[in-house]
Amino acid sequence: MNYEILLGDNRDTLKTLEDNSVDAVVTDPPYGIDFLGKSWDANTGALETYTECLRVLKPGGYILAFSAARTYHHLAITLEQAGFEIRDQLMWLYASGFPKAQDIGKAIQRRQGVDEEYTIEEWEAKQGYSVNRPGETMGFGDPKNRDGHSDAGLSGKIAKCTSPQAQQWEGWKTALKPAHEPICMARKPFKGSTIDNVLTHGVGALNIDATRIDYNGPSDKPVPHGGKARMHKDNQNWYKNQTGFKPLDNPEINPQGRFPSNVLGEVEGYQKFFYCPKVSRKERHIGFEKPPEPYDRRTEGLDSAGIQGIQKLNGEKNTHGGNNHPTVKPVELMKYLIQLVTPPNSTVLDPFNGSGSTGMAAVELGHRYIGCELDPDYVEIAKQRIVAWNTEPKPENSFNEMFTKID
Repeated sequence: MNYEILLGDNRDTLKTLEDNSVDAVVTDPPYGIDFLGKSWDANTGALETYTECLRVLKPGGYILAFSAARTYHHLAITLEQAGFEIRDQLMWLYASGFPKAQDIGKAIQRRQGVDEEYTIEEWEAKQGYSVNRPGETMGFGDPKNRDGHSDAGLSGKIAKCTSPQAQQWEGWKTALKPAHEPICMARKPFKGSTIDNVLTHGVGALNIDATRIDYNGPSDKPVPHGGKARMHKDNQNWYKNQTGFKPLDNPEINPQGRFPSNVLGEVEGYQKFFYCPKVSRKERHIGFEKPPEPYDRRTEGLDSAGIQGIQKLNGEKNTHGGNNHPTVKPVELMKYLIQLVTPPNSTVLDPFNGSGSTGMAAVELGHRYIGCELDPDYVEIAKQRIVAWNTEPKPENSFNEMFTKID
């Protein structure tokens, strides 16, 4: 396996790489949303980091960088300031996001002094579903929480809105349910035409055929007809209704699959995009014989010193029972992105290595991988996951598995 992870500040470790030596940068940098109150998430990555990424990329090389909906503009501006040319915005959609929003009515009721509370059973009857459903605890300290722990600081009851002011604002909340993450696609500028650059440096174009979207079935797939790709008769009317033109009028019909779009995910009723759910528990902890059970949510997002502090309070040893990184990306998603922007036998860089999902994908695809990581614990976790992913049976990351365990 051809990979290395450089320990230290990426603004320093990237300086050890040669100019024009990397084919693509695929990365999941901080989102600049102060995730869990951590200082490392105070911005979307330093300008100096992206300036170094530009330097080490070959002319025409792409960078694909994840971001959050409300801070994407910071990332895009920083990449432009570093010298990149913004080419597109990809959108990763997922169905498993859950709302993290305060109910204003209940907050008003608590401030006024709670006169009455729902029990879990009463709330379930009111809502018509169980609070055990992932993402729908609604503020209860659920004794059957997904990781075996009650949510810290919650009472097991939730305030009824009984005062006029609270009732007026019941159901008003502070945020929407998250269901997408934008990915900035930018490219290192080059002189001359794309054709000349591809022939000289081997990068600068997108591998469309390698990332085409499979058809839904026989009735959805074009078939050869008179030397042209043509859809089955029973599906032509449907296709015209969906797209506004006849199948034979579409120059992009290809028996290999649909032309990939800048949406990665699932749109109900029209699932024509590459679909990838969030990471399953098995994929998160691959390479670890016995993941922590129950999973200690209090350690999520903490650096190694914070994790040691929690373990010390619990009288636990400072050992890794699994991957505690809070923002793990699916390997299949990273594979898709890498395939989109890199030719075979490339060098892929991730300046924000984390727990190594980009490395797992790059090595599986036969590329050389270079990661940069500040936390030595995550370096070890990433190495273990990269090796395990490429030597052990891979867990499935199916749609149904999204809902087995959220951690």
